[in-house]
Amino acid sequence: MNKLKILGGMVVHEIKLLLRSKWLLNFTLLFLAMAALFYFYGLQSVENDPKEVVYGLESMGTEIDTGTVDPSYFGLDVIEVEENKETAESAGYSRAIAMLMNLSLWLIPVICLILGSNSIITDKEGGGLSLYRTYHMPFTYYVLSKFIALCVSLLASLGVSYGVFGIIVSLTGQGAQGTYFQTFLWLNVFLVIVFSALSLFIGSISTTRMQGLSFALIAWSFLVFVYEFIVFSVVDFVSYGQKLTGMLLFILMNPIESLRVWSIEKLNAEYIFGPEYLLIHEWGQSGMLTNYLIVSIIAMIVMALSVSTVVMKKRG
Repeated sequence: MNKLKILGGMVVHEIKLLLRSKWLLNFTLLFLAMAALFYFYGLQSVENDPKEVVYGLESMGTEIDTGTVDPSYFGLDVIEVEENKETAESAGYSRAIAMLMNLSLWLIPVICLILGSNSIITDKEGGGLSLYRTYHMPFTYYVLSKFIALCVSLLASLGVSYGVFGIIVSLTGQGAQGTYFQTFLWLNVFLVIVFSALSLFIGSISTTRMQGLSFALIAWSFLVFVYEFIVFSVVDFVSYGQKLTGMLLFILMNPIESLRVWSIEKLNAEYIFGPEYLLIHEWGQSGMLTNYLIVSIIAMIVMALSVSTVVMKKRG
Protein backbone atom coordinates (compact mmCIF):
# COMPACT_ATOMS: atom_id res chain seq x y z
CA MET A 1 0.00 0.00 0.00
CA ASN A 2 2.87 2.32 0.85
CA LYS A 3 4.49 1.56 -2.51
CA LEU A 4 1.31 2.48 -4.37
CA LYS A 5 1.09 5.71 -2.38
CA ILE A 6 4.66 6.62 -3.32
CA LEU A 7 4.02 5.79 -6.97
CA GLY A 8 0.80 7.82 -6.94
CA GLY A 9 2.62 10.82 -5.50
CA MET A 10 5.28 10.58 -8.20
CA VAL A 11 2.61 10.36 -10.91
CA VAL A 12 0.84 13.46 -9.59
CA HIS A 13 4.15 15.34 -9.54
CA GLU A 14 4.92 14.35 -13.14
CA ILE A 15 1.42 15.39 -14.29
CA LYS A 16 1.88 18.81 -12.70
CA LEU A 17 5.16 19.25 -14.56
CA LEU A 18 3.54 18.27 -17.86
CA LEU A 19 0.62 20.64 -17.31
CA ARG A 20 3.08 23.52 -17.03
CA SER A 21 4.59 22.62 -20.39
CA LYS A 22 3.57 24.65 -23.41
CA TRP A 23 3.98 21.51 -25.50
CA LEU A 24 0.84 19.99 -23.99
CA LEU A 25 -1.26 23.08 -24.73
CA ASN A 26 -0.06 23.13 -28.32
CA PHE A 27 -0.84 19.43 -28.70
CA THR A 28 -4.34 19.99 -27.33
CA LEU A 29 -4.97 22.62 -29.98
CA LEU A 30 -3.57 20.27 -32.62
CA PHE A 31 -5.85 17.44 -31.46
CA LEU A 32 -8.79 19.86 -31.59
CA ALA A 33 -7.95 20.76 -35.18
CA MET A 34 -7.60 17.09 -36.15
CA ALA A 35 -10.97 16.25 -34.57
CA ALA A 36 -12.60 19.15 -36.43
CA LEU A 37 -11.10 17.99 -39.73
CA PHE A 38 -12.32 14.45 -39.15
CA TYR A 39 -15.85 15.62 -38.34
CA PHE A 40 -16.32 18.30 -40.99
CA TYR A 41 -14.21 16.75 -43.75
CA GLY A 42 -13.81 13.02 -43.15
CA LEU A 43 -17.32 12.06 -42.03
CA GLN A 44 -18.95 14.32 -44.58
CA SER A 45 -16.97 12.68 -47.38
CA VAL A 46 -18.27 9.25 -46.33
CA GLU A 47 -21.84 10.54 -46.14
CA ASN A 48 -21.65 12.18 -49.57
CA ASP A 49 -19.99 9.21 -51.27
CA PRO A 50 -21.08 6.02 -49.45
CA LYS A 51 -19.65 2.69 -50.58
CA GLU A 52 -21.36 -0.67 -50.25
CA VAL A 53 -19.09 -3.68 -49.96
CA VAL A 54 -20.21 -7.26 -50.61
CA TYR A 55 -18.05 -10.25 -49.74
CA GLY A 56 -18.27 -13.80 -51.09
CA LEU A 57 -20.58 -15.20 -53.75
CA GLU A 58 -23.28 -12.65 -52.99
CA SER A 59 -21.39 -10.14 -55.09
CA MET A 60 -21.47 -12.51 -58.11
CA GLY A 61 -25.24 -13.10 -58.14
CA THR A 62 -27.18 -16.33 -57.71
CA GLU A 63 -28.16 -17.21 -61.28
CA ILE A 64 -25.86 -19.47 -63.30
CA ASP A 65 -26.68 -20.19 -66.92
CA THR A 66 -26.37 -23.94 -67.66
CA GLY A 67 -28.12 -23.82 -71.00
CA THR A 68 -30.56 -26.72 -71.65
CA VAL A 69 -28.77 -29.07 -69.24
CA ASP A 70 -30.33 -29.87 -65.89
CA PRO A 71 -28.38 -27.89 -63.20
CA SER A 72 -28.32 -30.97 -60.96
CA TYR A 73 -25.99 -32.60 -63.52
CA PHE A 74 -23.33 -30.10 -62.46
CA GLY A 75 -24.09 -30.60 -58.79
CA LEU A 76 -25.88 -27.27 -58.62
CA ASP A 77 -28.96 -26.80 -56.48
CA VAL A 78 -31.43 -23.95 -56.49
CA ILE A 79 -30.20 -21.12 -54.24
CA GLU A 80 -32.92 -19.46 -52.27
CA VAL A 81 -32.05 -15.93 -51.21
CA GLU A 82 -33.58 -14.62 -48.02
CA GLU A 83 -35.45 -11.44 -48.79
CA ASN A 84 -34.47 -9.64 -45.59
CA LYS A 85 -30.88 -10.81 -45.53
CA GLU A 86 -28.37 -8.00 -45.89
CA THR A 87 -25.40 -9.09 -47.95
CA ALA A 88 -23.87 -5.66 -48.33
CA GLU A 89 -22.18 -3.55 -45.70
CA SER A 90 -21.31 0.12 -45.61
CA ALA A 91 -17.64 1.03 -45.82
CA GLY A 92 -16.67 4.14 -43.88
CA TYR A 93 -13.53 4.68 -45.92
CA SER A 94 -12.76 7.39 -48.43
CA ARG A 95 -9.80 9.36 -49.67
CA ALA A 96 -10.45 11.99 -46.99
CA ILE A 97 -10.61 9.36 -44.23
CA ALA A 98 -7.39 7.78 -45.50
CA MET A 99 -5.63 11.15 -45.49
CA LEU A 100 -6.79 11.98 -41.96
CA MET A 101 -5.84 8.52 -40.73
CA ASN A 102 -2.33 8.96 -42.10
CA LEU A 103 -2.21 12.38 -40.45
CA SER A 104 -2.81 10.75 -37.06
CA LEU A 105 -0.38 7.92 -37.78
CA TRP A 106 2.33 10.44 -38.65
CA LEU A 107 1.76 13.24 -36.11
CA ILE A 108 0.79 11.53 -32.85
CA PRO A 109 3.85 9.21 -32.70
CA VAL A 110 6.32 12.05 -33.14
CA ILE A 111 4.41 14.14 -30.57
CA CYS A 112 4.63 11.36 -27.98
CA LEU A 113 8.27 10.60 -28.76
CA ILE A 114 9.36 14.22 -28.36
CA LEU A 115 7.32 14.94 -25.22
CA GLY A 116 8.23 11.68 -23.47
CA SER A 117 11.94 11.78 -24.22
CA ASN A 118 12.15 15.42 -23.14
CA SER A 119 10.59 14.58 -19.76
CA ILE A 120 13.54 12.31 -18.91
CA ILE A 121 16.21 14.45 -20.56
CA THR A 122 15.00 17.48 -18.59
CA ASP A 123 15.57 15.55 -15.35
CA LYS A 124 19.04 14.59 -16.52
CA GLU A 125 20.04 18.14 -17.42
CA GLY A 126 18.29 19.82 -14.47
CA GLY A 127 19.59 17.45 -11.81
CA GLY A 128 16.21 15.93 -11.00
CA LEU A 129 17.42 12.43 -11.85
CA SER A 130 20.54 12.82 -9.69
CA LEU A 131 18.33 13.88 -6.81
CA TYR A 132 16.11 10.85 -7.35
CA ARG A 133 19.11 8.52 -7.08
CA THR A 134 19.88 9.82 -3.59
CA TYR A 135 16.56 8.43 -2.33
CA HIS A 136 17.63 4.89 -3.33
CA MET A 137 14.24 4.28 -4.93
CA PRO A 138 13.86 1.64 -7.65
CA PHE A 139 13.96 3.00 -11.18
CA THR A 140 10.83 0.99 -11.93
CA TYR A 141 8.85 3.63 -10.02
CA TYR A 142 10.52 6.41 -11.95
CA VAL A 143 9.78 4.86 -15.36
CA LEU A 144 6.21 3.89 -14.45
CA SER A 145 5.44 7.35 -13.09
CA LYS A 146 6.67 8.93 -16.31
CA PHE A 147 4.66 6.52 -18.44
CA ILE A 148 1.41 6.91 -16.48
CA ALA A 149 1.74 10.70 -16.36
CA LEU A 150 2.36 10.89 -20.11
CA CYS A 151 -0.62 8.68 -20.90
CA VAL A 152 -2.96 10.53 -18.53
CA SER A 153 -1.93 13.98 -19.80
CA LEU A 154 -2.08 13.16 -23.51
CA LEU A 155 -5.27 11.12 -23.22
CA ALA A 156 -6.91 13.95 -21.28
CA SER A 157 -5.85 16.36 -24.01
CA LEU A 158 -7.18 13.95 -26.61
CA GLY A 159 -10.42 13.46 -24.70
CA VAL A 160 -11.10 17.19 -24.43
CA SER A 161 -10.47 17.73 -28.13
CA TYR A 162 -12.41 14.77 -29.49
CA GLY A 163 -15.04 14.89 -26.77
CA VAL A 164 -16.50 18.12 -28.14
CA PHE A 165 -17.15 16.62 -31.55
CA GLY A 166 -18.09 13.26 -30.04
CA ILE A 167 -20.98 14.97 -28.26
CA ILE A 168 -22.08 16.52 -31.55
CA VAL A 169 -22.02 13.11 -33.26
CA SER A 170 -24.04 11.54 -30.44
CA LEU A 171 -26.62 14.34 -30.54
CA THR A 172 -27.13 13.95 -34.29
CA GLY A 173 -28.09 10.33 -33.67
CA GLN A 174 -26.26 8.93 -36.70
CA GLY A 175 -25.01 5.48 -35.69
CA ALA A 176 -22.62 5.00 -38.62
CA GLN A 177 -20.85 8.30 -37.98
CA GLY A 178 -20.56 7.42 -34.30
CA THR A 179 -18.89 4.11 -35.17
CA TYR A 180 -16.39 5.78 -37.50
CA PHE A 181 -15.65 8.50 -34.96
CA GLN A 182 -15.14 5.90 -32.23
CA THR A 183 -12.73 3.93 -34.42
CA PHE A 184 -10.72 7.06 -35.14
CA LEU A 185 -10.63 7.94 -31.43
CA TRP A 186 -9.43 4.47 -30.42
CA LEU A 187 -6.74 4.68 -33.10
CA ASN A 188 -5.37 7.81 -31.44
CA VAL A 189 -5.65 6.31 -27.95
CA PHE A 190 -3.61 3.25 -28.93
CA LEU A 191 -1.00 5.45 -30.60
CA VAL A 192 -0.63 7.60 -27.47
CA ILE A 193 -0.21 4.62 -25.15
CA VAL A 194 2.31 2.64 -27.17
CA PHE A 195 4.46 5.59 -28.23
CA SER A 196 4.51 7.04 -24.72
CA ALA A 197 6.27 3.84 -23.68
CA LEU A 198 8.67 3.95 -26.64
CA SER A 199 9.49 7.59 -25.88
CA LEU A 200 10.84 6.63 -22.44
CA PHE A 201 13.31 4.24 -24.04
CA ILE A 202 14.57 7.06 -26.25
CA GLY A 203 14.83 9.35 -23.23
CA SER A 204 16.77 6.73 -21.27
CA ILE A 205 19.49 6.36 -23.92
CA SER A 206 19.77 10.09 -24.66
CA THR A 207 21.96 12.54 -22.77
CA THR A 208 21.03 15.89 -24.35
CA ARG A 209 17.89 17.43 -25.83
CA MET A 210 19.37 17.50 -29.31
CA GLN A 211 20.36 13.85 -29.08
CA GLY A 212 16.89 12.92 -27.84
CA LEU A 213 15.25 14.86 -30.68
CA SER A 214 17.53 13.15 -33.20
CA PHE A 215 16.76 9.66 -31.85
CA ALA A 216 13.02 10.46 -31.78
CA LEU A 217 13.04 11.56 -35.42
CA ILE A 218 15.11 8.53 -36.45
CA ALA A 219 12.72 6.12 -34.71
CA TRP A 220 9.71 7.93 -36.18
CA SER A 221 11.14 7.91 -39.71
CA PHE A 222 12.02 4.23 -39.46
CA LEU A 223 8.57 3.11 -38.24
CA VAL A 224 6.57 5.38 -40.56
CA PHE A 225 8.54 5.28 -43.80
CA VAL A 226 11.48 2.83 -43.83
CA TYR A 227 9.89 -0.20 -42.18
CA GLU A 228 7.51 -1.09 -44.99
CA PHE A 229 10.32 -1.14 -47.57
CA ILE A 230 12.30 -3.53 -45.36
CA VAL A 231 9.26 -5.78 -44.93
CA PHE A 232 8.62 -6.03 -48.67
CA SER A 233 12.31 -6.83 -49.24
CA VAL A 234 12.40 -9.55 -46.58
CA VAL A 235 9.08 -11.15 -47.58
CA ASP A 236 10.46 -11.81 -51.06
CA PHE A 237 12.79 -14.38 -49.52
CA VAL A 238 9.99 -16.16 -47.64
CA SER A 239 8.45 -19.26 -49.22
CA TYR A 240 5.14 -18.74 -50.98
CA GLY A 241 3.15 -20.74 -48.46
CA GLN A 242 4.41 -18.60 -45.57
CA LYS A 243 4.20 -15.18 -47.24
CA LEU A 244 0.77 -14.28 -45.84
CA THR A 245 1.63 -15.35 -42.29
CA GLY A 246 5.00 -13.63 -42.48
CA MET A 247 3.47 -10.40 -43.78
CA LEU A 248 0.88 -10.28 -41.00
CA LEU A 249 3.55 -11.03 -38.39
CA PHE A 250 5.70 -8.16 -39.65
CA ILE A 251 2.64 -5.88 -39.55
CA LEU A 252 2.00 -6.73 -35.88
CA MET A 253 5.61 -5.91 -35.04
CA ASN A 254 5.10 -2.28 -36.09
CA PRO A 255 2.40 -0.41 -34.10
CA ILE A 256 1.79 2.06 -36.92
CA GLU A 257 1.16 -0.62 -39.52
CA SER A 258 -0.88 -2.84 -37.19
CA LEU A 259 -3.10 0.08 -36.16
CA ARG A 260 -3.53 1.09 -39.79
CA VAL A 261 -4.74 -2.41 -40.72
CA TRP A 262 -6.96 -2.60 -37.63
CA SER A 263 -8.58 0.78 -38.38
CA ILE A 264 -9.24 -0.11 -42.03
CA GLU A 265 -10.87 -3.37 -40.93
CA LYS A 266 -13.07 -1.51 -38.43
CA LEU A 267 -14.16 0.82 -41.24
CA ASN A 268 -15.14 -2.28 -43.26
CA ALA A 269 -12.69 -1.49 -46.03
CA GLU A 270 -10.60 -4.69 -46.15
CA TYR A 271 -11.28 -4.85 -49.88
CA ILE A 272 -8.41 -2.43 -50.45
CA PHE A 273 -5.96 -5.20 -49.44
CA GLY A 274 -7.15 -7.48 -52.22
CA PRO A 275 -8.59 -11.02 -52.15
CA GLU A 276 -5.32 -12.49 -50.88
CA TYR A 277 -5.92 -10.86 -47.50
CA LEU A 278 -9.50 -12.01 -46.94
CA LEU A 279 -8.08 -13.55 -43.75
CA ILE A 280 -8.01 -10.03 -42.26
CA HIS A 281 -11.78 -9.79 -42.76
CA GLU A 282 -12.26 -13.16 -41.07
CA TRP A 283 -10.08 -12.12 -38.13
CA GLY A 284 -12.01 -8.87 -37.83
CA GLN A 285 -15.38 -10.62 -37.80
CA SER A 286 -14.24 -13.08 -35.11
CA GLY A 287 -12.46 -10.43 -33.01
CA MET A 288 -9.08 -12.09 -33.38
CA LEU A 289 -7.53 -9.07 -35.10
CA THR A 290 -8.31 -6.84 -32.10
CA ASN A 291 -6.92 -9.48 -29.75
CA TYR A 292 -3.69 -9.79 -31.76
CA LEU A 293 -3.37 -6.00 -31.81
CA ILE A 294 -3.82 -5.65 -28.04
CA VAL A 295 -1.35 -8.47 -27.32
CA SER A 296 1.28 -6.94 -29.61
CA ILE A 297 0.83 -3.48 -28.06
CA ILE A 298 1.08 -4.83 -24.51
CA ALA A 299 4.25 -6.74 -25.47
CA MET A 300 5.80 -3.57 -26.92
CA ILE A 301 4.91 -1.53 -23.83
CA VAL A 302 6.31 -4.10 -21.40
CA MET A 303 9.49 -4.46 -23.45
CA ALA A 304 10.01 -0.70 -23.78
CA LEU A 305 9.46 -0.03 -20.05
CA SER A 306 11.64 -2.98 -19.01
CA VAL A 307 14.54 -1.98 -21.26
CA SER A 308 14.22 1.65 -20.14
CA THR A 309 14.45 0.58 -16.51
CA VAL A 310 17.53 -1.56 -17.16
CA VAL A 311 19.25 1.27 -19.06
CA MET A 312 18.51 3.76 -16.29
CA LYS A 313 19.95 1.40 -13.67
CA LYS A 314 23.15 0.74 -15.62
CA ARG A 315 23.75 4.39 -16.43
CA GLY A 316 23.00 5.32 -12.83
